[in-house]
Amino acid sequence: MTDVRLAVLGAGNIGGTLGRKWCAAGHRVAFGVRDPRGKNAQALRADLGNAITLGTIDEALHSDPEVIVMALPGVQMDALIAKHAAECDGRVIIDTANRLDSGPMNSFATLQRYTPNARLFRAFNSLGWENFADPLFQGVQADLFYCGPDGEPRAQVEQLIADVGLHPVCLGGVEQVNLVDSIGAIWFALVFGQGRDRNLAFKVLTR
Repeated sequence: MTDVRLAVLGAGNIGGTLGRKWCAAGHRVAFGVRDPRGKNAQALRADLGNAITLGTIDEALHSDPEVIVMALPGVQMDALIAKHAAECDGRVIIDTANRLDSGPMNSFATLQRYTPNARLFRAFNSLGWENFADPLFQGVQADLFYCGPDGEPRAQVEQLIADVGLHPVCLGGVEQVNLVDSIGAIWFALVFGQGRDRNLAFKVLTR
């Protein structure tokens, strides 16, 4: 598959880790951050140099991305979606953010309200960032569960998942978003509820 033009909104553990992997895979990544002079942005510049475009969220969204990756804290999602609805509508959007207050973990309701023509995917929310940095467990590739519409956008998203080093497992269309989130809830229960190591992932086994 050809390289993908990406706008990654956020340069923290999730956005920074994913963006680094996609740059290494040859995709064109424009990072959008609230503070282009902040420590996360500076770390990206030090690691990737001229391999990336790094600027404000507005600048990243105006880079003509094929895929927008929402990797900001969940509490910031509603305001960001409402403010940038025009730039996001009609695009492929991957919601990675987990909202840990009351209500759904995902932001699909807000995205569907403000960006009705976008192709929405839920992915990269059910594992800790450490598993994106290193997705192999004694040589076994971890699975990543996701959902979203069928067709060419799904193939793009599966390629992006594979380029991080994970094996994509589709649970269905957007109607399965809460099922994807339930996998994330299991990860949270094991890691934070039981104190297990954050290097913890899932694998579907069949015969």
